[in-house]
Amino acid sequence: MDTAQLITEVKELLGNAEMEKALSRLAAFMEGKPEYRQLNRLVLQARAQFQKAQRDELQGLVSTEQSKLNYNQVTRQALQVIEWLEAGNLQPETSFTASRSRLWPKVLGAAFLLLFLVSGGYWWYQSRQAEPAAPLSAACPVVFKASSLFNILIVPFQALNENKLRPHFTIAERLDRLKQDYNIQADLKLYPEESPDSYLITTDDASSRASDCQAQLIIWGTAESFPGNAIIQTRYKFVNRGGQLPLSRLKLTENTELDTVASISSIATSGELTAQIEESIKLLFGLIAHETGNWPVAIEMLEKFETQDSAASLVKGMVLAEDYLASNQEEKAWESYNQVLEQNPKNALARNNRGVLNYKKGNYEEAAEDLSVLLQEDSTDTEALKIRGSAYLKADQLSKARLDLQKARELKAPDRELNQKIEEVDKKIREEEKTKASAEAEIRANPNNLAAWNQKAISSAKLGDYQEAVNAGEAILSRDPGNVDAFVQIIKAYRSAGDTTQAQKTVQRAEATGISRSHLNQIAPFDIKLSPVRTNTIPLKKN
Repeated sequence: MDTAQLITEVKELLGNAEMEKALSRLAAFMEGKPEYRQLNRLVLQARAQFQKAQRDELQGLVSTEQSKLNYNQVTRQALQVIEWLEAGNLQPETSFTASRSRLWPKVLGAAFLLLFLVSGGYWWYQSRQAEPAAPLSAACPVVFKASSLFNILIVPFQALNENKLRPHFTIAERLDRLKQDYNIQADLKLYPEESPDSYLITTDDASSRASDCQAQLIIWGTAESFPGNAIIQTRYKFVNRGGQLPLSRLKLTENTELDTVASISSIATSGELTAQIEESIKLLFGLIAHETGNWPVAIEMLEKFETQDSAASLVKGMVLAEDYLASNQEEKAWESYNQVLEQNPKNALARNNRGVLNYKKGNYEEAAEDLSVLLQEDSTDTEALKIRGSAYLKADQLSKARLDLQKARELKAPDRELNQKIEEVDKKIREEEKTKASAEAEIRANPNNLAAWNQKAISSAKLGDYQEAVNAGEAILSRDPGNVDAFVQIIKAYRSAGDTTQAQKTVQRAEATGISRSHLNQIAPFDIKLSPVRTNTIPLKKN
C-alpha cells in the first residue's frame, strides 16, 4: 500500500471514530522505516494517550468534559500527523525530537552541584514569571492551562540549615524541559516561595494543597547542605488516585491470550526519594509519562532510573512492567517482575502477573508456584485457582489440578470450560492409575526392573502420592546410585510436596555422585536453582 492509500484509509477510520484502528494502521505502516521515525514516535504517543484516556474513562477517574478533552487532543494529534504525511513533511518542526544527549549532563563535582542547587533553575523561574498570568483563585496562587492533561505542582523545598539550597527550581526546570522535549501534554507550576504557607510538612498537607490547585501530582521536600555534600529528600504524591496507583492484573482467555482485569491497587501513590536529584527526576518523569499514557517515554525514563531504595525499586519495577505489557513486550515485563520479586517475594500482584506470563511461556511448574503465593493470601481467588489448576494439569500434577479446578467450580457459577477440564483430569487420573498398577505388577515379577520403578515414581507423583514417588526413586538409587532420572523424580516429589529442605538435600546428594546442577536442569521440568513454594496443598506422607 502506498502513502496515498494509507492516508485515505486512515481518514476513513477517523471519520468513523475508529481512533485505535487508525493509529495502529499508521504505526504498522511506519514501523521499521527510518524516514518515518519521527512521525511514528508521535503516532505511538497519540495511541498511548488514547488508550490512557479510554482506561481513565472506564475507571471513572475523569469527568465527562475532561474525557472529551482527552479524546479531542488525540484526534488533533492524529490529524496533524496526516497533514504532515500528506505534505511530505517527515521531520516537522517540533520539540519532539530534541537531542537526548543534553538531557542528563554529567555532574562535574560536589562544589558545582551545590552551586547549581543553590541557584537551581532560578533563570527558569524568572522566565516563567514573564508569561501572561491567569486569574488567581483565593485557594491557590497558581492556575494550570485548560488544555493540560496532567497538572504538576512543585512546592518550595524547605532548607534545614543556613545554606539555602533550591532543588525545587532544578526539578521544575528539568521536568519542564523534559515534558517539552517529549511532547508530554502536561503543565507544571512552581508554588510561590513568598507565600506564607509555601512549605509542606505532611502528606495530608500535600493532598490538600494539590486539591486546592487542581494538581494531579505534587512534589515537595527538604534540603540541607554540608561541605562538599547535600542531602535532598524529594517527596511526591499522586492525588485523586486513592491510596495506591492502579495497575493491571493479568488473566488468560480460553485461547491462552493475555487479558487484563480492571485496574487494582498495588503500590503507594506517594513516596520519598533520597537518591540524587538527577535520579529522582528520572523516576518522577517516568511516572508522569506513565500517568499520561505515554508508555514509550515512561519505559525510557524508568529503565535509566537506578536506586538502592527498596520502595523506589518496587515503584519502578511494577510501573515498568505495566508499561512493557502495554507495549506488548511480555518478555521484558516478565524480567521486570523477576526483579520485583527478588526484593518483594510476597508481592501478590507481581506473583499473579508473573504466574500468568510463566503459564503463557510454558513454565507450568513456576506458574503454579507463583500463583500459590497469591493463593496463600486469598484461597478463594477463583481466577488464580483456575490458572493454577490448568498449570498443574499441564505439568501432569493431576491430583493438585483436580483440587484447584474443583474448588474453583464450587466457588463460582457453572463454567463449561471448568467442567471440561475436570473431565480431562479425571480421565488422565484413571489412565495413570492403570499405568501405576501395571508398573507395580512388573516390579513384583522383577524387583530389579528399573524402568518399572521409574514409571511408578512418575505415576505416583502425578497422582499426588509423593512419598511413594520418593520411595520408588530411592529403590532405583539402591540399585543404581548414579541414576539421574531417579534423582530428578525424588527432587520433583519433594518440591511438589513443598519440602524445601529434602529437595535441596537431594540436589546435594546428586552432586556428590558427580551429577551437576546444570545437568539436572536440562531434564527437570523446573528451575532446580529456585526454592519451591510451600503450598501445603498435599503434604508429604511420612513413614
